[in-house]
Amino acid sequence: MKKFSPLASVLLASLLFLTGCSAHKGTTSSDSEIGLYPDIPFSEDQYYAVAYLGYQEMEYLDDYAVRYLDSDQIPIHYISAGDFYLVIPRYSGMALSLYRNDLDTSQPVLVFQDPDCSPFILQCNVSDIFEDATVCLTYQEMSMEFSPFISLKDGSVVVGSQGLLLSLNP
Repeated sequence: MKKFSPLASVLLASLLFLTGCSAHKGTTSSDSEIGLYPDIPFSEDQYYAVAYLGYQEMEYLDDYAVRYLDSDQIPIHYISAGDFYLVIPRYSGMALSLYRNDLDTSQPVLVFQDPDCSPFILQCNVSDIFEDATVCLTYQEMSMEFSPFISLKDGSVVVGSQGLLLSLNP
C-alpha cells in the first residue's frame, strides 16, 4: 500500500476545502444585493415576484419551476377556489403573513405565518369583484402588502407596486 506524503495530504485537503466553498443559489455572500433567485430580473425596489398560473387549474407551474426555482415541491395555500398565483420572495429571511379578507366584515383574518418564507402557491379570488387574500411580506425594517388579482378594467394581472410580474415570454 502506498503512503501519501504530507505535502500531498495538505494539497488534497486544500482542494476539498476550496470546492466545498463554492457558492450556490441561496447561500452567496451577496444575497442582500442579488437575492435568492438571481435568474429573476428584479429591479431595486421589487421584493417579490408573482406569476399567474390560471383560474381553478394551474398551468405552466413546471415551466416556472424549471426556469426560476430549485424545486417543484411548492406549498399551496387555499383561500378560495379562484386564481392560482406563484409567489417568490426575493430574500432569505422574509417573513410571511397570509390573510383571508372577510367579505362580510371587510376585516383580514390571519391564516398562515412563516418567519422565513420560501416560494408558495396561493389560490384565491373566487369572485372577480373582491380580493379575498392579502399577502404581507416583511424584510428587515420593510413591510409590503399586496392582493394579487385580475384587473376588471383591462384583464391584466396586478401584483402590487413592490412586486415583479413574471412571464414565460422573453
